[in-house]
Amino acid sequence: MTIPIPFTVIGGFLGAGKTTLLNHLLAGTTNRRLAVLVNDFGALDIDGRLVAAHGGDMIALANGCLCCTIGDSLVTTLLALLERPERPDHIVVEASGVADPGRIADLAVLEPRLGRDGVIVVVDGGDVRQRAGDRRVGDTVLRQLKAADLLILNKVDLVDDPSALRSWLAGRSTAPVVEARHGDVPVALLFGLDRHGVSQPGGAPENFRSWSYSWPEPVDRVALLAMLSEAPAHILRAKGIVRFADAVDRRSIVHMIGRRIDVTEDGPWRNDAESQLVLLGTRPMLQSLDKE
Repeated sequence: MTIPIPFTVIGGFLGAGKTTLLNHLLAGTTNRRLAVLVNDFGALDIDGRLVAAHGGDMIALANGCLCCTIGDSLVTTLLALLERPERPDHIVVEASGVADPGRIADLAVLEPRLGRDGVIVVVDGGDVRQRAGDRRVGDTVLRQLKAADLLILNKVDLVDDPSALRSWLAGRSTAPVVEARHGDVPVALLFGLDRHGVSQPGGAPENFRSWSYSWPEPVDRVALLAMLSEAPAHILRAKGIVRFADAVDRRSIVHMIGRRIDVTEDGPWRNDAESQLVLLGTRPMLQSLDKE
């Protein structure tokens, strides 16, 4: 059985220092092949000596890391990355400044090749309390803090009383706090963080929906595959055990990940069984999290 690839999300409000932390992570990684998904290469400060190849929406680094820009959809970019022949050791997503990083981390529960490794939220020590009290953006800031498995209290040099700010953070997040200047923290602290797990053990997380179908009679193969291929974009995954009308004595395992559909036979059909299929997808709002 293939071990899932650890999946980490770096979140935090606009200007908190997420990209600075990511730059530090890329420069300090020497023993694992990271694949990093970002909104824009322009903000990354990559030493030219570290760049092995740069083509279009992808930068390959000499230390084995890979940087990809997020295209029209985070989900589509992520699935394309998983199809690459060279398997990364770890995948990191830099979320946009207004995104809920916990929702993005929950994507790992929909994709068996991923394992949720945690949410890192970068906090701007200079203005987080002011942002949290702003009626326009306060809910977003507080939601980000609550989602964290680790808080990076950045720009701590701008804070008059760090202990008071840490106490304030403790009232809004149960995550441990690491103080930092310019995103400079030990890289080893950023891995193996998962504390929350999925939002609803045994089911789809609260930010996702699931649809279940069952059929007592054999299923038309062409009709079912057409339904899946024409599914709307917010349907991300399908899985099921189906008895097709053109192979009534066989079990067929149906998987859909993104737009890729796989059907494999899996032994004889039990006469007392029904065909079953489960679809998993996002609420439409998730697509707006892909970009600023």
